[in-house]
Amino acid sequence: MHTAVDQERGVRLWAWILALLVHALFVAVLVLGVSWQRHPDPAPLVAELWSDIPKPATVTEVTPPQPVTPEPQAQPAPVPTLAPPRVEPAPAPRPEPKPVLPATPSAADIALEKKKEKAAQEAKRQADQQKREKMLAEQLRQERQEALKEERNDAKLRADAEVRRRQAEQLAQNARAAQAAAVDRYKLAIINKIRGNTEVPEGVQAGLTLEVDVTILPDGGVLEPVRIVKSSGDPRYDQAVLRGILRSQPLPLPSDVALRQLFRVTHLQLHHEK
Repeated sequence: MHTAVDQERGVRLWAWILALLVHALFVAVLVLGVSWQRHPDPAPLVAELWSDIPKPATVTEVTPPQPVTPEPQAQPAPVPTLAPPRVEPAPAPRPEPKPVLPATPSAADIALEKKKEKAAQEAKRQADQQKREKMLAEQLRQERQEALKEERNDAKLRADAEVRRRQAEQLAQNARAAQAAAVDRYKLAIINKIRGNTEVPEGVQAGLTLEVDVTILPDGGVLEPVRIVKSSGDPRYDQAVLRGILRSQPLPLPSDVALRQLFRVTHLQLHHEK
C-alpha cells in the first residue's frame, strides 16, 4: 500500500519539474525574439563646403535593413501527464459457508430405504438365478447336441460297418459260388474222364451208383487205395469203376493252387447209364 502511494508522489514531482522546465524554455524564446526585432541607431551626417558647387551627385537612397523576423520555433510537445496507476481495492473476504448438517432421517425414510435395499437384493438374486438357469440350459443344449452328433456319428459308423459287412458277405458268397462252380466243373471233368476209361461188364443193370473218396495228388495222380463210401450193390460195377479211376490218371485239376487244395480228397458219385 505504501509503495503505491510513494510511486504516485514520485510521478507528481516529476510532472511538476517538467512543467517548470517547459515554462522557463518558453520565456527564454520570447525574450530572444523581442531583442532581435529592435532597429539599429542611424549613422551621423557629415557636411563639406565647396567653392564651386558641383553638380549634385545622385544620391542613392539607402534602404534601411529590414528587421529579421525570427522563424517561429516549434513548440516542444507537451509532456503527457502520467495518470496514476489505478489501485484495485482489495476484495473483501468471503464469509465461510456454514456447514450443512445432514437431516436426521425419519422412521418412514429408514423403512423406505430398507425396502428399496431389500427389493434391489431380491432383483439381483432373481437376475443371478435367471443367469444360472440360462447357463445351465445352454450347457444342456450343447450336451444334447454333442450326444446327438455322437449318435449320428455312431449310426453312420454302424451303417458303414453294415455296408462293409454285407459287401464282404457278398464278396465271400460270390467267391464261394465261383469256387463251388469251379469245383463242380472240374468234378464233372474228372467223372467224364473216369467214365470214358471204365469198361462195364455185360449184364450189369443200368441205374447203379457208386460213391467213392479219391485222394488226388497235386500232379493229378491217384493215391491208392480208393475208398468206397457207398457200393452200387453190384461188385462187378464197383471194380470196373475202380479200374477206370486208376486208368484215368492224371485227373484234370485247376491251375489255381488254392483251388487245387480242395481236390485233395474228392468225393465222386459215378452213375451207370446205358
